Amino acid sequence: MDARHTAAAIARVRAREGARPANERLFDDPYAALFDDTSLDVQQLFDLIPFFEEHIRLRTRFFDDAVRDAVRGGVEQVVLVGAGFDARALRMPELRENVRVVEVDHEDQIALKRQRFAEASIALPDTLSFASADLMTPGALAEGLASAGLRDPGRVLWVCEGLLGYLSLPAVTELATTTAALSMRGSTLVANHGVNSWKPEVIAATFARSGWDVTAAPSYDELFRKWLGPEVPPGGQEFALLVAVSPPG
Repeated sequence: MDARHTAAAIARVRAREGARPANERLFDDPYAALFDDTSLDVQQLFDLIPFFEEHIRLRTRFFDDAVRDAVRGGVEQVVLVGAGFDARALRMPELRENVRVVEVDHEDQIALKRQRFAEASIALPDTLSFASADLMTPGALAEGLASAGLRDPGRVLWVCEGLLGYLSLPAVTELATTTAALSMRGSTLVANHGVNSWKPEVIAATFARSGWDVTAAPSYDELFRKWLGPEVPPGGQEFALLVAVSPPG
């Protein structure tokens, strides 16, 4: 299946969350349905990848909580690298005031996302801006961030959701180096990846060499037990999270 099917499946998981009883929801995303291409049959993706739906639900909640923690800690810039159809800038109250959100993605992806919002007559917040960049092109991330005004180090939360599996090792290295260079003490980077795409130790070492302090991240099994219950279905070990902080200096 191509990226369109994956995007539709992720949007479908997020849209279905709103149909769950309030006490069972891990998050609310009233905009997800805008990005679910219902003409696509994505059931095969759910059937082929055990824990697929659970991992989307859990990672969404994990990143949402990372945003809340960062804002409570005084971070005033949140950068979504490879933002895709993420709608945190609209759906999370913590990002509606006094926090600047920058979404980084391909130019055509940004245009499509803006089009979907416009067709639904949804106004984008003034705190949201976009930076176009092909992360597989050397130098594109730094150039895109500079065009969005991110030229000097600051306190930033970097969210790389569903991104690393699409990148080569040189691109991951550049992502780690560029974000570290723009991060003051108090910055955090959170990411996820499949272990078949990247071994966790390779990702951890890449970010550590680039100037990040990689800290312990929970496993998906731990997140499942925390939020969904003690009986964990198989498949969670196929997915991993990364948490890195900017060291003093």
